[in-house]
Amino acid sequence: MKLINPAIADFYNKSNEDTRLQTGLGPLEFERNKILINRYAGPRPLHIADIGGGTGHYASWLTALGHKVTLVDPLPKHIEKAKRKPGSFRCILGEARNLPFENASFDLVILHGPLYHLQLQNERLQAIKEARRIVKPGGTVLGFAITHSASALAALHNGMIHDPSIFGMCSSELLTGEHEAPQGLNGILHSACYHRPNELMDEFKLGGFYINGLHAVEGMAWLDSNFFQSWHDSNKKANLMELISMTEQDQSLLCLSPHIMVAASPAF
Repeated sequence: MKLINPAIADFYNKSNEDTRLQTGLGPLEFERNKILINRYAGPRPLHIADIGGGTGHYASWLTALGHKVTLVDPLPKHIEKAKRKPGSFRCILGEARNLPFENASFDLVILHGPLYHLQLQNERLQAIKEARRIVKPGGTVLGFAITHSASALAALHNGMIHDPSIFGMCSSELLTGEHEAPQGLNGILHSACYHRPNELMDEFKLGGFYINGLHAVEGMAWLDSNFFQSWHDSNKKANLMELISMTEQDQSLLCLSPHIMVAASPAF
C-alpha cells in the first residue's frame, strides 16, 4: 500500500506545511483547534495518537500540557521537521489506514488530514475503523474535515467565483464533495474530499462510533471583511472568538466554517 497519493505528496513537498498555521487563516484555525482538542482531552494526562500530525505543531503543544503523544504522518519531510519540534513525542512514518499500534492503546485519537486526503469513502472508513481499533473503550476520536462549501464561500469572499475554472471547482465540491484544483492554481490541495456535516457524522457511525459532538472550527468569523486587522485588535478578536463559540454547534451554520470537527466514541 502506498503511504500517500503521489499528487498529495507533491503538493506538500512543494509547499511549507510547517508555516501554514502562522499565515492567512492559519492562526485562527490553530487557536480554535487547540480549544476543541483541549476540551475533549481535559487536564488528565492521556496517551494520544496524532494521525496525519504533519510537522508536529499539535503534538508539541499537547506534550507541553503533559500528554504522551505519538505522531504519525506519511511524509518523511514532515516527520523530520516534527522531530525537531520541542517536546519528547514519538514520530512514526505511517498511514491512517494501517496503523502500527495494538488494539485499544490510546485514550484519544486525532485524525487531521486523512478525512479529506482519502477521496474514496471505503478508504476513509478504513481510517476511521483503524482509529476505532486503537482507541480504548470509552476513549474519544476527533476527526477534522473540510466543508463542501469552503471553496465557494472563499471564492465569493475574494471575488474569484466568476473565474470559469474556479466556478467549476466550486460546483463540483458543492454537488459531489469532490475537490479537484484547476490546472495551474497553486497553493491549494490538488484533490480531496470535502464533507457535508451530516456525511461526516454518517461515516463515523458506519465506522462503529456514536457522536459526542460536531463543531465548527473557524465558524463564520473569517467572513469579517477586515478579518486580519480585527485579529490583531484584542477587543475585536474577543468578539470574533465569542461569535464562533456561540455558534460552533449550530448545525444550520456549520457549512459557513471551512473546517469542522467531529468527536466520537466507540459504540460497542
